[in-house]
Amino acid sequence: MNDLEICYLPAQWRRLDPCRLGPSACVVIDVIRATSTLLVALANGARGVRPVAGVEEAFTLKEHHPSALLAGERGGVPLPGFDLGNSPREMTAERVGDRDLIVTTTNGTPALAACLGARAVLTACFLNLDAVAARLREIGPPWMILCAGFEGGFGLDDAIVAGALAGALDRDHALVSLYRSVRHDLAGTLLGCSAGQELVKAGLGDDVPFCAELNRFALVPTLDAEGVLRAG
Repeated sequence: MNDLEICYLPAQWRRLDPCRLGPSACVVIDVIRATSTLLVALANGARGVRPVAGVEEAFTLKEHHPSALLAGERGGVPLPGFDLGNSPREMTAERVGDRDLIVTTTNGTPALAACLGARAVLTACFLNLDAVAARLREIGPPWMILCAGFEGGFGLDDAIVAGALAGALDRDHALVSLYRSVRHDLAGTLLGCSAGQELVKAGLGDDVPFCAELNRFALVPTLDAEGVLRAG
């Protein structure tokens, strides 16, 4: 096995062989916006974030954890009956401090679900890029990066972050060149990609420059044995 594998299409991570997954430290990227949002929630004092793939599962968990906040979206739009959407700018200390969250998103939380059984599961975005790279070095290879993608296909935004992370790990990969070709204007590049354009159309375009900031936080969301993301 190579010490770094990048799944840049959802079709790749949906059919991961447990024999490959089990020894790997997995990193999920959904920069616009799930992994950015989850990071900000934990940075602003959320006790833990439980990612789930489906809306019904989220409501079922809410019945068992009535004090938890529901957060999520479909197609970029906040879900009816939920307390919060999927905007990192919503995750203020006043809203999420000392609270538990149950989160479901279109792309990011299914990718996290696909990692169950891995040696370690982390989330990455531009906001914590260097911290994730440092943690991966501590854990050691093999490493596997999962790009959440866009509407079941390739997501340019996540591929760029994957390239940035591979570069930070001093690994040679074609996506490193992709990142280096656009790093002078990350906000503009993300605004121009499909996920960014979807948010602009939904009136949520201000989230994109926020998600394009590099290394704002030195925190690495890490999935524990109970399937809850904790600040690490």
